[in-house]
This record gives sequence, C-alpha cells and structure tokens, in this order.
Amino acid sequence: MAQQQRTVLLVGAGVMAEGYLRAADALGLRVGVVETPERHAAIADRFPALADFEPVTGDAALDESWTAPAMTLAARLHPDAVWGFAEPHVLATTLVQHRLGLPGPGLDAATVSRNKALQRSEFARAGLPQPAHRHVRKLSDATDWALDRLPVVVKPLAAQGSQGVERVASPSSWADAVARRDAEGPLLVEQYVEGPEYSVEALVHGGRVLFTNLTRKETTGPPYFVEVFHEAGHGAQRPVLRKTADELCRGVVRAVGMATGIAHLEFRAAAEDEPMIMEVAVRTPGDHIAELVSRAHGFDVFEACLRLALGETPAVPDGQAPLRAAGSLFLSSPVSGRLAELDLSAWAGLPEVARHAPRLAAGAEVRPARDSGDRLAWAILDCVTPDRLDALARELVDTVEVRLAPGPPRTVES
Repeated sequence: MAQQQRTVLLVGAGVMAEGYLRAADALGLRVGVVETPERHAAIADRFPALADFEPVTGDAALDESWTAPAMTLAARLHPDAVWGFAEPHVLATTLVQHRLGLPGPGLDAATVSRNKALQRSEFARAGLPQPAHRHVRKLSDATDWALDRLPVVVKPLAAQGSQGVERVASPSSWADAVARRDAEGPLLVEQYVEGPEYSVEALVHGGRVLFTNLTRKETTGPPYFVEVFHEAGHGAQRPVLRKTADELCRGVVRAVGMATGIAHLEFRAAAEDEPMIMEVAVRTPGDHIAELVSRAHGFDVFEACLRLALGETPAVPDGQAPLRAAGSLFLSSPVSGRLAELDLSAWAGLPEVARHAPRLAAGAEVRPARDSGDRLAWAILDCVTPDRLDALARELVDTVEVRLAPGPPRTVES
C-alpha cells in the first residue's frame, strides 16, 4: 500500500523561507502556508508542494495577526507537522503545535524567546553569563542605574533586526534617549559588552542538541550595531571559542526548556572563553544564515528542520569541520538621501557570488543603517577558505556604485 502523503503547515514563507519549500518538494511533502496575499502570490506558481493557503490580513509584524489563520489552516489540513519561519510566527506556530501534540520548541521556550526581559530572568536563574541589566516601564526609571554604568544599550523587548537597539555612551546621550523614548513602553537597559559578535545555530531534538554551527558577525558598530556580514562555519581553527559556544548553547537550550526545533543564540566574547549572552530565538535565523550553514557544512538545514518537525531525527554532520566558507554581505548607505541608482552589475557572473539582489529601489529614502530594513542590497558568498571569503566581501563593497539624487542630505525618519 502506498504511503499517504504527509502535510506540513508553514507559518510564514518569506524569501529566506523558500528553502523549506524546496526541501518539501524534494521530500514529496504537501505544504499549506499562512502568509499575506501579496507574498503568497509571489510563490504560488513556483513550488509544486504548495497545496493550500490561509491569508494574514492584519498587521503582519504583529504576533497576534498569525494565530487565527494558523489555527484555521490547521483545522482544514490536519497537518503532520507545523513549522514557523520568522519572529512574529513563533507564538502562533507553537500554539498550533501544542494543541495538535506535534513537535516544536514548546510553549515555555517560545514565550521566553519572544521577550528579552524573560530571557534575562531565565538566564540569571540558570547562572548563565549575561550583561548587567534593568527592565523598566519607562526609560527614565533606569537613569541612576544607567549613568553609573555608561555605556549602556537600550533595546525593546520583542523587536528583531536591530530595531530599537541603541548604544548610549554619555550623560547627554542618555538625556536625549530619554526625551525620545520615555513614552515607548517597557524597555531593557543593559551594560554594554565589548567584544566581537557571534551566533550559534543549533538543531535540537527532544531537548538534545544534535548540531551546532558558529557564525562570526560584523556590524556597523555603535550606536545601532546593524549586522552587515556573517561567516558561517567559523571557529574550525579556534577550538576554545568553538567549545565555549557549544557549552553556552547547550546551557541556553536547557534554561529555556527547548524541546525540538532550531535555535539562534547571539553572544559577544571579549575573550574566547568569556561569552556574554545577547539573546536567543527559537526560529530560523535571519540574513540567510540557514543557507550559509547548509553551504558551509554540506547538508540541507531546511530539510533537517522539516524532519525535526515531522518527529524524525535528521542525519547531520558534527559541525566541527566545515567544508566551505560561506557568508552573507549587506550594503549600507554612507549618508542619508534619496536613492538614484544602485548598480550591482559588477557582482553578476562572479562564481563565488551564489546569489545577490537589491533590497531597496531607486527613489527610496536611505540613511546609514539604524536597523536591518535600512540595508541596500545583499549577496550570498561561497568560497574555499575564510581568507578568500573576507577578501571577496571587501571587493564586492568596493565595486558597487551607489548614487544618491542631487541636493542636500535628507533626514530619514525612524
């Protein structure tokens, strides 16, 4: 008797989730997606696995907009697995998994991951290394504490992509931040941690970490720290840092009670054995990192995630010996203005540039990046060695032509 085709409900199917749709095609799965009508129209004819769709009609940036359509589609499909994509999809996905008794990170891990103050509380309880911090209703409530510890970082509790993250280094800058953000609502204020930024991507099954990858990050620096480069498979020649990252990741998975899924842990390290946790998410990492991990380690992360969602234990490498050096590069405008031209033609046809695309079109208002949405373009790089990866990234930045419309610099509002 032929085996019945299995069904996956995918909550969110953005550009960086297309790897799940390709993997579903390869595995012979049937997929229903919860997405905006516009995004669904962009993928409907491209992936044979797509079989059903439920629209999101509210504000797609809000967690609450995804729950009702996810429940509606689940009732219609009776899926064998449910998988979420980005940050606003985590709670809706986990609620459906919980109600259907399907594998997922668990309600506790999902709830903690969506609230940075809850993360700080759980990490403190578990004795994990993290910055000194205060959770306040109004930014001004942290004034005395912050002024004694400058520089500090101000961040919202549930945003992503560096939105609202700001380093404050002086009393006058603190006063300015309070004037701008005191009515914003609850915020987290943390002591600033020096050191390079990294992330760990982990596949977890039944609370057991199956695979980890170490990613090195480069950012725009203070005050906003927008990520502009990622190198997956980092650390093959840095065993102390690699061991530190693995141990930290396993401690975080235990602390948040994560069951099954993918974890994305960000940390800083002034020294290789002195990590400080920034935050953790139980969803697909952004900035094409899942694709980078696949390229660096020679296996399909998206397929592995679908197998986890189906209750299987995927075959994964040990993560200790990457096969390639893979990176994602993002461009940021040096000044504010109106974009007249973004010429990426020098990138076309380069064999080590796997994919690339603009993010903003001519006519868009641009500024030096304050969050991920300000970045102009991206490229996926696939090289033989980390040294070649770094050199190629510098070459690509130097060959891009960014032209702004004539006239004085413009102020682009947040």
